[in-house]
Amino acid sequence: MSGKKDRNAQGDAAAAPEVDAQLEVLLRMAEVAEDGRLGITLSTSGGVIAGSLVGSAAWARRWEQVVAENAGPEQRSEDLALLPRTVQEALGDGEGADKDGLHPFLHLVDVVFLSVHGTVTAPLWRGRTADVSGWALGGPTNG
Repeated sequence: MSGKKDRNAQGDAAAAPEVDAQLEVLLRMAEVAEDGRLGITLSTSGGVIAGSLVGSAAWARRWEQVVAENAGPEQRSEDLALLPRTVQEALGDGEGADKDGLHPFLHLVDVVFLSVHGTVTAPLWRGRTADVSGWALGGPTNG
């Protein structure tokens, strides 16, 4: 009986991604800072991304600005602009931490994709925290 229990415990541990405690602390700091931004570079399986780490509420406000600047009336821009806020309200406390107090997603603004040729940028990026394999404070510099 204990062998079955041990295998289940091992399977559960294998299914749960490791938590980067330092990155989690940065995410918590970003969530409580009203308009705080922290330059960060992330390594993911999809490439290297640099930008400013922000909390989910700040990201949602920026989303609204981007939609207002880029979407035409025929695209139901008001509904689209309010999407992150609607999700946050539906989830109660917003989209910050999960039931274990961990952040399943992280949010960047003023993003540069460093793994592609040329200069590819985006105003917003959202990714799963578990998909980050490494990170560095600050953005890329030449020199």
